[in-house]
Amino acid sequence: MSDGSDGAGGVGGGGNSGANGAESAADSIGAAAEAAAEALGAAISEALSGLADAAGLSDALGGFAEALGLDAKALEGILGAAAIGFATGGLPGAVMGVVNGLVGGSIADAARDAVSANLPSAMQPFANMAIDTFASRVPGANTSVQSALGAFASGALTNGRAPDIGDLGAVARSLSDVQSAARSALDGVTSGHFSSVQDAVSSLDGSLQSQFDVARAAAGGVVGAMERGLGTHPSGQTGFTGVVEQLAVDTAQMMMRR
Repeated sequence: MSDGSDGAGGVGGGGNSGANGAESAADSIGAAAEAAAEALGAAISEALSGLADAAGLSDALGGFAEALGLDAKALEGILGAAAIGFATGGLPGAVMGVVNGLVGGSIADAARDAVSANLPSAMQPFANMAIDTFASRVPGANTSVQSALGAFASGALTNGRAPDIGDLGAVARSLSDVQSAARSALDGVTSGHFSSVQDAVSSLDGSLQSQFDVARAAAGGVVGAMERGLGTHPSGQTGFTGVVEQLAVDTAQMMMRR
């Protein structure tokens, strides 16, 4: 699935009419994305009623995928993360999208707390800009934990039915473990001495991407097994990899019981 938005390619053209045509096309795609985003909850609920109905999601989203580089708001929210994942990989893709969004948000929140606690005030605005840039590349990462859990509880990703309290509780617990592990890692990164703002931002940016890459690989292992019909089980890894695996397992199990 897509991990974030790298932006849509530019539109070439000749003269003023070409520019106007490109602008008109961009406006049309943006409007389609906005309309799709407004109905996203209903589209996901309907589409996840069966993998065979994947075409229904595609129709509901219209030009959503093409607009990723034109309308950043279309990427906001955990439902958007699921939609993008579903459009590219069915239910396993939707699970991957949700886990990426939850982990990306956890990493970003942990980084903001660590920056506030550890970096000199003069460095903090630049560090927070790097965090915002990272989060903007991960669909769903700007969603609050409360908002994401609220979407799950409403049944938006489980065919309109509220998930079992045990399933929802398992996701909440594993997400809490991911947040704790992320805080520990980011606190360590920002506690060192930095000779310049550039040094601090570079170190933070590298750690954010490294943590997310580890998480994406861990979730990908769970989703890959799910795709092959091997069930959803953690591999027994420890540390950050282990807690992300458990989050992916719990999320998959919740979304499969629809």
